[in-house]
Amino acid sequence: MADGREPVRLSHHFRVSDPAEYAKRHATVWPEIEELLRRCGFGRYDIYLWGDVVISFIEVDDYAAAAERYNASAIGARWEENFADLITIDETDEHGWAKPFDHVWSL
Repeated sequence: MADGREPVRLSHHFRVSDPAEYAKRHATVWPEIEELLRRCGFGRYDIYLWGDVVISFIEVDDYAAAAERYNASAIGARWEENFADLITIDETDEHGWAKPFDHVWSL
């Protein structure tokens, strides 16, 4: 980051009803979504499937601000709507996103 702070790193998890369809829809991520994520401050966003469990690893300058900007965007809403039929989130955070894992240790 330009101000010398370290980016926030966090992970989420949730379940999907059809892992193959979830992966298929991510095979062609809209360029507008990638641009939106970059504008929101996401430096890295990795998504993994483990059976029907999705695990994401995110690196972002300011998570609260990024979530707010993303949630306020029409393109973000369309993207989320495109996946609503597949995703089950057990617990959300204050931004309405899957509650992040609690970080315990890093090497």
